[in-house]
Amino acid sequence: MNNALGEKPAPFGAPETTATPGEAGGFFESGRPRLGGLQNPVRFDDTQAAVINAAADTIIPPHPDWPTASELDLVTFVGRYTTPSGFQNKHFPFAGEDELKAGLDRLGRSFVDGDTTARTEAIAALEKAGDPLFEQLRALVYYGYYSRPVVTQAINRNLPAGRDYHGPPLPYGYLQTTEPWDEDLLTQAQENGSYLETSDVVRVDLSQLSWTK
Repeated sequence: MNNALGEKPAPFGAPETTATPGEAGGFFESGRPRLGGLQNPVRFDDTQAAVINAAADTIIPPHPDWPTASELDLVTFVGRYTTPSGFQNKHFPFAGEDELKAGLDRLGRSFVDGDTTARTEAIAALEKAGDPLFEQLRALVYYGYYSRPVVTQAINRNLPAGRDYHGPPLPYGYLQTTEPWDEDLLTQAQENGSYLETSDVVRVDLSQLSWTK
């Protein structure tokens, strides 16, 4: 298979090129990322690791009833879901090693040493600027944090609606149960289906209805 970008295929399951979604044996079947991320995670230097931990505690502020994000080894988690340098960056949140490390270096020691207000302002500035680093950090911190068993236990303990929560049941979503879309199926939907344009939607008058028995 030719490599469209002239790069090596991403390790542990990602294909060299993206097949058409929905085709048998296509990208979503053969190109799934390895469960648990990279077997050998990307490594960060001490300052970069400190930035990740500081960002984690900024995005998920510490609370006495919940595990502290920076104490859950999210640095290793981030490394497992960062695309190594020289490989195609194919999976959300599309964090490539070189770009991610450059972003962490930009935040640097001043971010680590800053107080809560300064860190919050720095993260907010990334979001406002549309910097990809913001989405990458936010996604990796959230995914890493809520993948931890101690956080699942805290959800069980602290939230009435979370008493029976046991963690994410489908790491690959519904790939194995969703039928692929094909031209025949799409044609049937076009023939039998219907919808209203937003401009055609009208308000329903419920004033004459009674809400009592």
